[in-house]
Amino acid sequence: AGASSCTSCPDGKISAAGSTSADDCAFAPCSGGEYMTDSGCQHSGENTFSGAGASSCTSCPDGKISAAGSTSADDCTFESCNAGEYMTGSGCQQCGENTFSSAGASSCTSSPDGKVSAAGSTSADDCTF
Repeated sequence: AGASSCTSCPDGKISAAGSTSADDCAFAPCSGGEYMTDSGCQHSGENTFSGAGASSCTSCPDGKISAAGSTSADDCTFESCNAGEYMTGSGCQQCGENTFSSAGASSCTSSPDGKVSAAGSTSADDCTF
């Protein structure tokens, strides 16, 4: 004879309609930014990412960072550059001679009025005659 009522799956687990045993209960696939563990979905940590249904997280490429819960490699970015550097497609590069930059710059600024400065200068104050 058939059961007169259904038994719920344990917390956090689901099963298809018509399932016949607790062995049919499983965790729902994880969303992007999460990965599956024995106890269910966990958020991906900082500097990692995971797509929907992942069983593990993938580390960001060298030199790149991401927030916890990131969903793709596109979420991995270079850290902001220090003063005296500028951002390129491959990371931070030092400003050349006779230029300077502040922190987070995407380019270097030329020293004013024929003044000169050492490579890696951080402000117009570093430019002298």
